[in-house]
Amino acid sequence: MTEKDEEPRDADHQVLAPEPLEDEQRLARRTLLAECREALKPLPSDDLHEIPGRPGVVFAVKDYSKPDTLRELSGKEAARKDAPFLFRAFETGQPRPPQPGSKRAAAPRAFTIHEYLDWTVTAPDPVTLDDLDFGGFRVVVLYPRYLSLWPAPGAVEADVAAAAAEDERLAKAGGAAAAPLRHRRLACSRPAMPVLQTHATPICAATIRAGPGFLEVPFYATHESKRNKGYGRALLEAIEAICRATGIPTILLCSTDDPKTRGTWQQLGFQVSSQSQLDALGVTHMDLLHMDNTVQVGQ
Repeated sequence: MTEKDEEPRDADHQVLAPEPLEDEQRLARRTLLAECREALKPLPSDDLHEIPGRPGVVFAVKDYSKPDTLRELSGKEAARKDAPFLFRAFETGQPRPPQPGSKRAAAPRAFTIHEYLDWTVTAPDPVTLDDLDFGGFRVVVLYPRYLSLWPAPGAVEADVAAAAAEDERLAKAGGAAAAPLRHRRLACSRPAMPVLQTHATPICAATIRAGPGFLEVPFYATHESKRNKGYGRALLEAIEAICRATGIPTILLCSTDDPKTRGTWQQLGFQVSSQSQLDALGVTHMDLLHMDNTVQVGQ
């Protein structure tokens, strides 16, 4: 998958080719982007987190760049099993990729949105300058929270004391052992009461990637049966919590360029970002996934 290959050319999700840059400039930008993407790596994968004011849901950051050994699934298979609605939202009605080993697969062709989604969730790093860059992506998922029985008297205090002791131990250890410390609870400073649990599948999901001063969100979807119930807003609040925890000031989200969708994001505090605004943020074509009939909206 290289920048020189033809990119997706379907009706709704064509990825635009980046403007040509000298190899030295491209290498320098790739290096900077790789450094910025390290911001998401300390986030604990699969840990459940609260969202203040949202007692009915929890969120988790998922890393599908590695196989799911417990379920014996590849990262792509695990992502598609966990959040199939994320893929359906963009793939429905679009051409599928050819079967591996077929004549069509061997011939020059446009990549499909299916492939772009697979590469986004599995986040393969580029090997050469001509490779398309999907490195650094993570998936944020929103779950319904399972509320168990209220804890016994004193149980929460014991959890708080244990967490404080663990924080102190990690802080004294320093180095890599202390890295997860500031991210353990993300949006909340105290352990949840009752303990965070979920026994259901995700209801919202989004792909995120850190950049120089911004968080990129190219794909965002809610399960078809859960729309218009506030879950999309709750997922956005989870993403905002991640931004606060990692010190990222701006969210850049890829939105379909139609009045209804733009209006929805505007109600959530986003505004369409002009090219001059993206230039002011220092954003180049190498930094983001670009698709036809879409606009970048910023918060």
